[in-house]
Amino acid sequence: MPEVKTERPPDLLPVQLPGRGGDDATPSAEALIRHVKEGLRSRHYRFGDVLPSESELQELYGATRDEVRQGIQHLRRAGCLQLHDEYLETFILDPGAERGGPESADELAHRVARLESLCRELSARLATVESQLARRDRPEAR
Repeated sequence: MPEVKTERPPDLLPVQLPGRGGDDATPSAEALIRHVKEGLRSRHYRFGDVLPSESELQELYGATRDEVRQGIQHLRRAGCLQLHDEYLETFILDPGAERGGPESADELAHRVARLESLCRELSARLATVESQLARRDRPEAR
């Protein structure tokens, strides 16, 4: 069965990228790539932050859809982005190879809290699915 993705929730706010300045001659995809990598390297963006949508990136960088997709693909291959499993056209930032040195205690605590939250959510979803399957598999009373 194909995976069904939903729209990105409105409360899932993306990071603020600088966009391309009016006098910047750098090609759009390259500017996007540079800004994301610099933000990850400087720890301005953190693991799990969400990238703006393709249409927002097109507007920010004065880019075509293909240029934005080219930048996203480059960042994915470089290990800087991961495709979100639940939401359409949603990429999360992953410092991966761009991370410079060990995480601070605050960063680690933030990641642990985020993982705990995701585990609780996954556990609740699993319980719901198991409950639905149990109801479906019960023989009907005759």
